[in-house]
Amino acid sequence: MENKTTTKSRILFLLRYLFENTDDDHAVSTYDLIAVLADNGFSANRKTLRDDVEMLCDAGYEIFVDKDGKSNSYHFGSRTFELPELKMLVDAVSSSRFISAEKSDVLIQKLTSLASRYEAQELTAKIFTADRIKADNGKIFLTTDVVSQAIEQEKKVSFQYYDYLPNKEKVLRNNGEVYIISPYALIWSDDRYYLVGYSDKRQKLTAFRVDRMTVPQITDEAAVKNTEFNPADFANKVVQMYASGEEKTVVLRCTNDTMRSVIDKFGEGIQVANFDNEHFTAEVQVQPSQTFFGWVFTFRGDIEILKPESVKEEYLSIARKVAKMD
Repeated sequence: MENKTTTKSRILFLLRYLFENTDDDHAVSTYDLIAVLADNGFSANRKTLRDDVEMLCDAGYEIFVDKDGKSNSYHFGSRTFELPELKMLVDAVSSSRFISAEKSDVLIQKLTSLASRYEAQELTAKIFTADRIKADNGKIFLTTDVVSQAIEQEKKVSFQYYDYLPNKEKVLRNNGEVYIISPYALIWSDDRYYLVGYSDKRQKLTAFRVDRMTVPQITDEAAVKNTEFNPADFANKVVQMYASGEEKTVVLRCTNDTMRSVIDKFGEGIQVANFDNEHFTAEVQVQPSQTFFGWVFTFRGDIEILKPESVKEEYLSIARKVAKMD
């Protein structure tokens, strides 16, 4: 007579086999399942197989039994992630510049393990991670883990920051200056990960690209608290613009066909008004920067800065420098 240990092992093997080898389009017959079990050292017949599947269903697993004449076939049903959801996650990991090619491959392998082997082949059939521009910092996940711990413990972190020389050599910024920051959030924006926190030295919120940081150290010093900090608000106004100056209200005059682009950049919460039959105005909160001005410039006059005058003049000054010919 089969003992309980053998029965449990058989049921667990059956669960794993159905999970990995069946889906809505690929079922396995009773005969084939009994043969697979036998090949792996488990004795089974139609009744034991039916009872095992019933026990798995009672435990919360969705296993479908399809009638095929006098025989049955079985396949695993719903999973933690549906195939379209996994496709989005796999593509996000593959295309993200923040994640190195090596780490992308590991993560994609883990994601595809949540699908059947047939679905896994479909998920990875057109993934070309190695051909995409990816980060080369293999310590990014360690960095984000340390920062997350510091945020949880409400402690400051210290780290150094990398820059690049004209010959592409990586060097520490400001002769190896050690930055000490009260970390508030990790924000993913424009396909980059940023640490946002308060700098005592600079007396303001600052953002650092995680892939350019050395692995931070958690200090013994308590972080400076800021109960009014809103990560989403900061991301919209600052990180996307790589800014570090004073936040300002900027009024833009835009052609009507640019509304989608303005909403994509600043969100639906901005104030807009009709200007004339062909234009509208948009009032946005930003920290003016070269990246912000560059964004405006890409519309080649379809988006203009109306006010404040100081921001408009700064933009024009930069444009004149770009257009200057020796």
